[in-house]
Amino acid sequence: MAGSPVHCPAAPRSTGQNFAAVAVGGFCGAALRVGLGMWFPDGPGFPSTTLGINVAGTAALGALTSHWKLSRRSPEWLRAGIGTGFLGAFTTFSTLILFVLGAERGLGLLDVVLSLGLCVAAGWAAMALVDHLGDGGRPSGQHPDRPEPGSGP
Repeated sequence: MAGSPVHCPAAPRSTGQNFAAVAVGGFCGAALRVGLGMWFPDGPGFPSTTLGINVAGTAALGALTSHWKLSRRSPEWLRAGIGTGFLGAFTTFSTLILFVLGAERGLGLLDVVLSLGLCVAAGWAAMALVDHLGDGGRPSGQHPDRPEPGSGP
């Protein structure tokens, strides 16, 4: 994966089927996020549940994006429903901002730095892992079913 460009799947088109998938996925993702917040409420000092939800959701989106890039068999409505709908509603940067606005300056800054750093790292690591596993553990460009970059017509 090092040095190779990242090609993300195209954004879903606006269709009724995609709209319905995003709506249902969004409802389910938001419901799960709220449920986890009720079962594991954030402590008085730091929103650890919100941070965990955002990191897990970002890692899942990174892994799925990489999988969808390697295997283009998933229908567009499914990608829209899971990616934009479910994971978009499950991850909650609006709740992060509400905490930051009400927190002491140092704690709010810590939450922003941890959230951004951990989410980017989790998303990247998940994409790299799925890319690696999708290539059968071979270094980039050594997949038997794919030509070396620049060697094709």
